[in-house]
Order: sequence, then C-alpha cells, then structure tokens
Amino acid sequence: MNFKKVELNGFKSFADKTEIKFDNGVTCIVGPNGCGKSNVADAIRWVFGEQSAKTMRGSSMQDVIFGGTQTRKSQSFCEVTLTFDNSTRMFADLDYDEVAMTRRLFRSGESEYLINKQPCRMKDIVDRLHNVGLGKEGYSIIGQGKIEQIMNAKPEDRRAIFEEATGIIVFKSRRQDIERRLSNSYNNLNIFLQRISEVERMLHPLAKQAEKTKRYNELYGLLKNAEINLYIYKHDNAASARASIHAMLDSLQAAIDAGREEVERLETQYEEDRRKVSESDALLQQLNESILKYTVDLEKKEGDVKVLRERIGFFREQRENSEKFIEDGTLRLQEIERESSAAEQAAAGLRAKIADAEKEISVLDGEVAEYNAKLSEYEELSDRSQKSVIDTIENLSEIRQNIGTLSAKKEAVEERIAEIAAAAEKLKEEIGAGKKSLAECEDWYNELIDYVAREKDTKAAKEGEIAAVNAESDALSEKIFQANARISALQDRRRFYLNIKEDFEGYKFSVKKLMGDSRNNPEIAKRIKGVIADIVKCDEKYEVAIETAFGGAMQNIVTGSSDDARWLIEYLKKTRGGSVTFLPVPSLKPRYETEYTRRALKEKGAVGLANELVRYDPYYDNVIYNLIGNTLIADNIANANEIAKKYPHAFRIVTLDGDVISTSGSMTGGSRRADSGNLLANERKIEETSKEISAAEAEVKKLTAARAALEEKKAKAAGEMETLRESFQEARAKIAALEEKRQSLSQKLAEDENSLTTQEGSLAMLYERMKGIDTAFSTSSEGEEKIAKMKSAADEESEKRKAEYDKLKSELGERNLRLNVLHVYIAQYRAAMEGENGTCERLAREREELTAKIADSAANIQSIAATVEDLEAMAEKTALTPQQRSELNALRERKDALLRDKERLNGALESVMAKSRAAQENIDALSEQRHRQEIELTKIDSELENLQARIDEEYQETYETCLQYKDENFDPKEGQTLVNRLKREINALGAINHNALEEYEALAAQYEEMCTQRDDVQKGIDDTSAALEELKGEMQKQFDVGFDQINENFKKLFRELFGGGKAELQMDYSETDDPLSAGVEIVACPPGKKLTKISLLSGGERALTAIAILFAILMLRPMPFCVLDEIEAALDEANVDKFAQFLKKFAKETQFIVITHRKPTMEKADCLFGVTMEEKGVSKIVSVKLSEVESKLGGDTVA
Repeated sequence: MNFKKVELNGFKSFADKTEIKFDNGVTCIVGPNGCGKSNVADAIRWVFGEQSAKTMRGSSMQDVIFGGTQTRKSQSFCEVTLTFDNSTRMFADLDYDEVAMTRRLFRSGESEYLINKQPCRMKDIVDRLHNVGLGKEGYSIIGQGKIEQIMNAKPEDRRAIFEEATGIIVFKSRRQDIERRLSNSYNNLNIFLQRISEVERMLHPLAKQAEKTKRYNELYGLLKNAEINLYIYKHDNAASARASIHAMLDSLQAAIDAGREEVERLETQYEEDRRKVSESDALLQQLNESILKYTVDLEKKEGDVKVLRERIGFFREQRENSEKFIEDGTLRLQEIERESSAAEQAAAGLRAKIADAEKEISVLDGEVAEYNAKLSEYEELSDRSQKSVIDTIENLSEIRQNIGTLSAKKEAVEERIAEIAAAAEKLKEEIGAGKKSLAECEDWYNELIDYVAREKDTKAAKEGEIAAVNAESDALSEKIFQANARISALQDRRRFYLNIKEDFEGYKFSVKKLMGDSRNNPEIAKRIKGVIADIVKCDEKYEVAIETAFGGAMQNIVTGSSDDARWLIEYLKKTRGGSVTFLPVPSLKPRYETEYTRRALKEKGAVGLANELVRYDPYYDNVIYNLIGNTLIADNIANANEIAKKYPHAFRIVTLDGDVISTSGSMTGGSRRADSGNLLANERKIEETSKEISAAEAEVKKLTAARAALEEKKAKAAGEMETLRESFQEARAKIAALEEKRQSLSQKLAEDENSLTTQEGSLAMLYERMKGIDTAFSTSSEGEEKIAKMKSAADEESEKRKAEYDKLKSELGERNLRLNVLHVYIAQYRAAMEGENGTCERLAREREELTAKIADSAANIQSIAATVEDLEAMAEKTALTPQQRSELNALRERKDALLRDKERLNGALESVMAKSRAAQENIDALSEQRHRQEIELTKIDSELENLQARIDEEYQETYETCLQYKDENFDPKEGQTLVNRLKREINALGAINHNALEEYEALAAQYEEMCTQRDDVQKGIDDTSAALEELKGEMQKQFDVGFDQINENFKKLFRELFGGGKAELQMDYSETDDPLSAGVEIVACPPGKKLTKISLLSGGERALTAIAILFAILMLRPMPFCVLDEIEAALDEANVDKFAQFLKKFAKETQFIVITHRKPTMEKADCLFGVTMEEKGVSKIVSVKLSEVESKLGGDTVA
C-alpha cells in the first residue's frame, strides 16, 4: 500500500474534517450527482500543486475554501493532507515510514505547504512526487472528461502523458531550468556586450586625452627648463644690454640732426619753384578766358545746327512712314476684294439651300394631311366593332343565368365535402407542424453535429490566438530588455559626464585644485560663486562662438567680492596651489555695446550680441558685460570680415566656427580639433542624457503596461478555451437528447398520416356524386363557348385594325419629325446668310476708309519734301566763319606752349619734393630705430619682471632656486624660439584633462575586467549549452525506449479490449522538427473498420482506446496509485465489464481510487465509500454495500 489516506478540512463541500483511508487494490467512491465525489479527486490534484482556479472548477483559488450554507458559516481556510506509506522508502530522501504532505490556503490568499507538519515549498512537494512518477500533469489523476480531452487534444499536448509515463518529466523540469538559466546568461551577455561597447566608445577618446596629457607633460617640462634658462640669461645680461642700447641711441640722434638740416635746404628751393608755377597759372587763366569766349559762341551755333538736323531727320522719318502706309494699304485693298467675293458666293449658296428645304416642306405637308385622313377612317371602324362585341356579351349573360340554377344542387354536396376537407386540413396542419418540429429537431441535431465537428478547428484557432498573444508578449519583453539596456548605457554616459563636471576636467591644475578644495572646505565654498561654465548657458549652436568669446576667462573663477578674491589668493599662496584669475562681481567694469554695434546687427551674417545669446542670472551682469560685452557673433568669417571693414575697430567679432576679429584688427582662426574640449557643452550633455533616460524609462513603463494587458488577454483567452471545452461537452449531451426526441416525433407523424388516408377515401365518394351535376353544367357551357368564340373573333379583328392604326400613326410621326428638322435647318441657313451679308457690308466700309487715308498720305509726302529743303538752307547759314575759326586756333597754340613750360617747372618741383620726402623718411626711420631702442631699453626691465612673475606664478621658483636648472650652453636666441614653439604646441593641444592618464588606466582596467567577465559568461553559456544537449540526448533515448514499449503494450491491449482490430501510437513531426517537441498521434482500427485517426471514432470507441493507452502505460511503469474520475461513463455494459476486469488485473501493481456510477466497476472494488449530502451543501463519507448503492442511486445508474 502506497497511498494510505486523504484528510480534508474545509475543502469545497467537505466542511468538516473528513478522513478517507485507502487499502491496496481498487477503492471505489460512489454517490449521486452533485454530492461532491469529484471534490476528492480535486483535493488530491490540489496538493499535487495545481495552480489553475479554472481546473479546480472555480473563478479564483479561494473558491476551494468552504463557502458556507444557509445554516453554516463559511470557513477562513481549507486544508488537505495526503498520507503515503514510506516504509519502502518510496521518497528516498525522507527517512520516515510515513510521509504526510499538506497544503493549506487562507482567504487572505496566503498559502502554506508542509511535509510531516514541517513548512516547505510547493516545489519540494512537486519534485518529490515527480520523482516517484506522480503529478498533476499526466495520468496520475484522470478527471471527468479527461479521457475525451486526451483523445481530442492536439498531438503535441498529448505528449505530456507519455513524457510522465517514460519518466522524463523530471528531466523536463531540469531542461526548463537549464534553458531559463541559458536565457538569463544570454541576457547578461547582451548587457555585458552593450556596456563593453559603451566603455570602448569612451575608451578611445580617453586614450587620446591620456596621450595628449602625456605629451602635454613632456612639453611642459621642456618649456619650464627653457623659460627658466631664458630668465637666468636675461637676469645676468640685463646691465650690458642697457649700455649697448644707450650707445646706439647717441649715434642715431646725430644722424637725425644732419637729416633735418638737409630737409630745411630742400624746402627753400621748393618755395622758389612754386612761385614760378603760380605765375604760369595766372597767364594760362587769361588765355583760357579768351578761348572760352570763342568756344561758347561756337557751341551755341553748333547747337542750333544740331536742332535743325534733328528736325530734318524727323520729317524724313515721317515721309518714310507715309510711303510704307500707302504700300500696305494697297495690299489690304486687294485682300478686301477677295474676301468680299467669297462672302457673296457663300450667301448665294445658302439661299439655294433654303429654297430646296422649302420645297421638301411643301411635299411633307401633303403627306401629313393624307395620313390624318386614314387615321380618322380607322377610328370610325373601331367604334362599330366595339358595338358588336357588347351585343355578344349580353347573350352570354343569359346563358350563365341558367347555369346558376344547377349551382344550387351542387351546393349541398359541396358542404359535406367541406366538412370532411376541414377535418383533413386540420390533420394536415398537425402533420405539417409535426414535420416542422421534426425538421427543426433534425436541423438542431445537425447543427450540433456540425458544431462538435468544428471542435478541433475552433480549439486550434483559440490556441493560435493564445500563441499569438504569447509571441506578442515575448516581443514586448524583448523590447523592454533592449530599453533597459539602453537606459543602462545612458546612465553610464551620464556618470561619465558627471565625473567630468565633478572633477573639473579641462581646467588647469590650479583651478581644479581650488574647486576640489571648495567641496571639503566650507570657508572656500562660500567665497566662490563658480566658474564661467557654471553661471552661463547657451544653445548648442552658439557654444563654440561663446566659449571662444570668453577665451581664457573660461578658466577664471567668479567671486562675490574683491575681499573674497584676495582671501582665495592668499590661500593659494599658502597651499602652493598655483595661480588663478578671479572675477569679483562688484569690481568688474562692464563694456556695453556702442551705437555702431547695434547698427551692425542689421548687417548680413550678423547673428546677435554675445551677451544676449547667453542665459545667466542678472546678478552676474558685470562679469558677462566685462568679458563678452560689445562682442558681435557672426555666422562665418567672410561676413565677419565685411562687417569689420564697414565698422573698423568698433567692436570684437566672433564667428560660429570660433574665428575672431579683434578691435585692433588682428584675425585669429583656422581649423578646430574635433575632440577639443568644450566646457559649456558638458552641462548640456548631462541634461540631454537625463532627458533620454527619462524618455527610455517612460517607454519601459508603457511597454510594461502593454505586456500586463497582454497577460490579462492571455488569461482571458485561456478562460475562453475552458469555456469552449465545456460548451462542446454540453453539445454532445444535447445530441443524445435530440436523438430521443426525433424518434418520438417520427412515431406520432406516422399515426397522423394513417388518419389522413381514411378521410381522403370519404372525400373520393363525395366527388363521384359531383360528376352528375358537372354533366348538366357541361350542356349549358357549350352555348357559352360558342358565344365566347364570336367575342374572340371580334377581338382579333379589332387587334388587327389597331396594329394598322399604330403603323399609320408611326409614319405620321416620322413625317412630322422631318418637318421640324427642315424648319430648324432653314433658320440656321438664314442666320448664316445674314452673317455673310454683314461681312460684305463691313468690307465695303473698310475699303472706303482705307482709300481716303492713302490719298491723305500721298499729299503729306509732298508737304514734307518742301519743309526739309527749307531746314537744310537754314543750317548752312548758322555755322562759324573761317576768320573766327583762325583766331580760336591761335589762342589754343599759345595755351599749349604755356602748358609745356608749366610741366617742366612741375617736374623740377616734384624732384625737390622727392628729395625732401626721402630725407624725411630717413629721419623717420632713424627716429623709429631710436624709438625701438628706447622700447628695448624699457622691455629689458619689463620682460625681466614679467618673466620673473611667470616663473614665480607658473613654477613657484625664485632666481636662487632657478640656478639649479641653469644650462651653461644655453643659447638665448634658440631658447626664445624653443619657448615660442613649445607654447604653440601646448596651445595646439587644446583643453587638457590632467587626470586623463589615471582615468584611462582605471577605465582600461575596468574594460579588461568586463572582458574577463564576458568570457566567463560565454564559457558558462557554452558549458550550459553542452549540458543541455547532453540532457536532451538522454531524454530522447529514455523517451524512445519507453514509448516503443508503451506502443507494443497498446497494440496488445487494444486487441484484447476490442476483440480484434489493430492500433498504434505514432510520432507527429508536422508541427516541429525537434524530436523532444513532436506530438503523439493515435491511430486505431476497431474490428471491421478501416485504419483511421482517433478523432473519427465514436465516443465509446475513443474512451475504450484511451483506457487501453492508460493500461499500456501502467504495464510499462506501474504508478504508486492512480485516481480515475468516471472515465468509463461513455462505455456500454460489456465494455465496462472488460474495463473492470483489467482494473482488477492491474491493481496488483497500482493502487486505484475510482469515482464511478457503474455496477461492474463497483463489483471489482476491494473497498467502497459513499459520498452523501445529509445536510445540503455539506459532503460526508460513509462506508456502503453494493446493495445500498443500488437502492440509493437506482438500478438504471448502477448498470
């Protein structure tokens, strides 16, 4: 004995604590419908780990708790305990002779699981049951309808039974666990790969920054050595340099004095030559006045002649125009003659067409009159024919009065016939109603048969819907995973930017150190407002221009007052923290834009003022206006250059690319390194990354909600699937009821049809009596027929005349239609003729007007010729005389001679001026040399002072400490060149991240660690995949061996149960190529039938086939126990007896708990329990005898 007892407390209808003890062999549980028998099977299934409320026949899992009755309150919890005999160590890991497994559920939803009253997990119970071949999924519990469900299940769903039977269900859970771990590993690998990709993306620019920092450190060391040696050299050689410059200044002063004396001599000579030129100018003025007098007269007369010539040209042009008009007019007159002739011919043709149409109208009028006369004649004949027909109808009426006498005799017979016919008709209606009911019953029966036939397709469609929802849910899960991975990458990027901000990357060491100290020292923090990048924001497109406009001030620190700045400088000195430029807000002088700057905003390419393109707290107005006030932002260097030309030295201009035109006129620009630092952009990137993270998180939230909705949809579809199963079961029950109703309706219909036959015989006798009366009617009817023929002949004659009448009327209509068409044509021809006549009249008027204009033009030509001759005579009289022209030429020659003398004097003057300029330029050059020497003299001290300040500020060294770096072979010229070159190279490096080396090393180490972790994960995936394949092979091998044995057992048992025939189990690979996912198809051939699939068998055959499979499985692997819930309900008496015999046979190896109504099964029971409801809604267990079962359930049930 394996299964000893089950204890129920508050489970479904078992309100009181109930104990059912089981012996070896077969234990039957019996009772009427609704008493709670199946609740025992549900209790066992529940402890086995069932989680589906629908499988437990409830809407929620709390429905399994006793819900109360009219006299009892509901319970707050339920509990079921299964007790097993473990003396043979069926549960090998439990060292107890008896094992009790308990499941407890409270109405709050909390659950408890216990083994021998010790708390455990549900998984602990389920795994131990699986290890001994028990479980809710397979054949341990065969519930109501389970046999039919197994038979109707899809092949791939049916496979679960055989997996449990072959013992691979344990491997399956391991396989699912491995696949789940493998999926998680792949997810982890994807996350690692994405993070590695992000680190790789960060590593490359950081490597470049580290290389740049390394190069910076090298250049900085060389620069320090060169500047210190240059400082030592200038410090040691300052006195000798001053003496050399003073000697040079004395020499230059002597040369300047000599040059000034030469300039004075040349200026005296220049004044003398200038006087002579003035005298020549006076004489030239007199000659010009005389020439001007003659010239004015000449120009006046030439003007008059020109006017006359213009008038002559005008009149000649008029004459040419008139001649051209006469020529064109003559050609137009010829065209008018041709057009007039054509119009007259067209008018004549139209008149001829009008005459022809009028002749045809005259002929048609005669034909219309003739047709009207014929129609009048036909109408008169029709009236005479109508009168003859009326006379014939009067004679026919007299004959029909005689026939009415015979009708009275016939009426008595007809009344009797009506009585019998009414009774027959009523019977026919009843028969019709019966046939209708039978037809409806047949239709409903056929409809249900069709409905049940669609069960497989309907379930397949619903399963397809569930699969589609699952696929969509999986797709959403993948999107959620990708979004989470993207969020992780974005968070890493944001941390990178935040680290840059917090570590003040891109700032020089002294600024970075001071800002870092401010985090730990509140005294420093309260005196610092921030760096420029902290107080200024701007749009991305202006970042380069604004940062260029700020220039080195981006490294400056803003303070609230000059006292704060002084305190911070003292702090830097104490801590040797380098030098920093501070910007005290109240102390800075703002530089406001000028009127020129405002005007320049309207120029092409002007974007705006720098201080207006940034966003900041008005508190910092002084800082912003001091640093970028009066600065214009332009779009490109070309437009900036044009603006600078128009407003020279008025304001500074910066382009969007970072090119600069300063107020001094200098221009700075060129290419900009792609990876150069941008201090203003970092804060924007942090904000943008945060927004992207928020958007991604919102997307994850939306996708999660969508997935939850799909889960609800999936649960709903599963519920609908269960409803379909119940619906099909109900349909099969209705089919049986309709079959009985069909038989009853058919029997009643046959009885009604026999009665109808008797009544129809009586009616036949009455109809014989009617024949005599009908003979009398025949005689009277002959006269009626003769008159009717006369009437028919008259009707035919009338129809013939009507046809001729209609033909004449149709021809008359055609003539009238032709008449109307001809009248329309005549109207059109007359309108066209009037148009042609109008054209002739218009051309005649045009010809008269054109002839008059030609005559006027001929007369005008003669008048113009006379006028031209008079004007040419006047032009000749107006010109200058020869004597006047001779005097004018003499004055012009004298003027030319004076101009040549003046030109010679001007040449001498230019020569003196050139010598004077050369002397002055020499003096200026000497003065410039002297000025440069004076600057050099000043520069020696200032450079030495600046260099000393730089050495102190940048390197914190004094002259004495610098001597340790002194190079005895130092060349100052090469040293200065080296300093300049090193500074250019350092500036070319751009912003330097001084922590880049350390950050790169840390990130590289992190990258190596991540790569190692990735390789570990990949190795884990490879090992897990190998283990999975090994497990699959072992599962397939064990399944194949077990399945083949079950198949052989099934073939043998099928022949024994059916008394012949053949059947087999086949693997179905139609839906998958994976052997571990292939379905199981059942093919059966009862005796006398063809080999077919199980779905085409009857209900009883399917049930018996399923029972054969169950016993075939038990032959392979006997279970500790098996619960059968009315699985033989569909079998007839003979097959139930066979089932009971096999049950008893297999009970030697397996303990059976059978819930049944069938007598043969009960007869084979070793123990019999009854379930009853003495109190409504509360089940109780009683021990019963078979005779008591027959008396309580009835002999019909216990068959």
